[in-house]
Amino acid sequence: MDPLLLERRHKMLDKIVITGISAITPLGNDIDTIVDNLKKGKSGIGYIDRYNLGEFPVRHGGTIDIVDLCKVKYPYEGNLQFKLFYYCLKKLFLQYKNIYSSDRIACCIGTNPNIAAPDDVVYLGEQYWKLKSNELHMNYTNENLHMNTLMNINPSLLTYYAAKDFNINGICACNFGTCAASSQAIGDSYHLLKNKRADMVICGGISLCLDPIAIARLCRLNALELTKENVKSNCAPFDKHRAGFTIGEGCILFMMERESDAKKRNAKIFAEVKGYGASMDGFSLTDPHEEGLGMQLAMIRAIEDAKLSIDKIDYVNAHGTGTKKNDKYETMAIKKVFKEYANTLDISSTKSMHGHLLTAGGAMEMLVSIISIQKGFVPPTINYRTKDPECDLSYTPNIVKYKEINNVLSNSFGLGGVNASLVISKYI
Repeated sequence: MDPLLLERRHKMLDKIVITGISAITPLGNDIDTIVDNLKKGKSGIGYIDRYNLGEFPVRHGGTIDIVDLCKVKYPYEGNLQFKLFYYCLKKLFLQYKNIYSSDRIACCIGTNPNIAAPDDVVYLGEQYWKLKSNELHMNYTNENLHMNTLMNINPSLLTYYAAKDFNINGICACNFGTCAASSQAIGDSYHLLKNKRADMVICGGISLCLDPIAIARLCRLNALELTKENVKSNCAPFDKHRAGFTIGEGCILFMMERESDAKKRNAKIFAEVKGYGASMDGFSLTDPHEEGLGMQLAMIRAIEDAKLSIDKIDYVNAHGTGTKKNDKYETMAIKKVFKEYANTLDISSTKSMHGHLLTAGGAMEMLVSIISIQKGFVPPTINYRTKDPECDLSYTPNIVKYKEINNVLSNSFGLGGVNASLVISKYI
């Protein structure tokens, strides 16, 4: 056979597998804790205590425990975003035996563009700008001006230190595709490995938006559910009385390789990334397409890329934000894609437990998908009380469902009509 054809065939047959996981999430910072909380349907949503939100109508979110982060000595100054990413990256690399050239290791993450914690903004304002006679002046002579501090508002800080301290010298990219960002980053990583443009990719997402600025912006869009007296009951995807989404935060990173390379180093393989699909609605800056066309395209493309028939999908981890429009149109799109099979399909939105991690949402839900496959259960959609005639599928209300799961479709649909779906499969 022609050598080029043999190489192409080998490339198609070589599975793309997940060989490392590192996470800090609202449901826990280790896999066993996350598994336990998913099975129990335990909410990781609580009051935000990192900032004084005063009389804000939204004072809750899917918060992370940062105690572990505070125990680590970091080599550079940095805000919480930097510390969170650095901590997870270091934890991930402890699992790795170096057999790859640094220029063949890539990094693709979903994150927020130009994110700055409020303390960064205050610090910069106090240190470097002086207000005189109603004019803003830059103080260029301040000896305490640190480039690291200024770089805290730029997400390239993350990949810069990944390259500098962990020898990740291949392709490094930050994806800003809103709520689909980390799913797209994972999809891009999948293609980098498929096309042999890298031998290992660190991918996933990071998001820290439980701050007054982000909350105020989303409140103006009427996207967030107001804080309830029982904060654990906030976030009710697909329920008739759903009233908006709940912001979550965290960092979830994966190590991905080709199966043949992973086997050479006897790596533990958690699951296979079997398919990826993406689309762009171009319909509205804030709302999904009214027929869910972009959602449909992403799902169809992912399933086709995985070379599966629709009846081979055992579980759909829905985007399921808890907003009126998203849940309605995602239900509509699932019906269009899965046809009569949609009525017996197991679906759930785990955002009901961990909140919407925004640019890290797809990574969080890929982690949930891997756990579902490995442990054999469909996590529940908690806080589901009242059926909505427009959301009439099987959303696994409140109680875990145990079953064998071979293939999961994980959906991420973002602001501006950015859509991405991943097929995660049991490694065989």
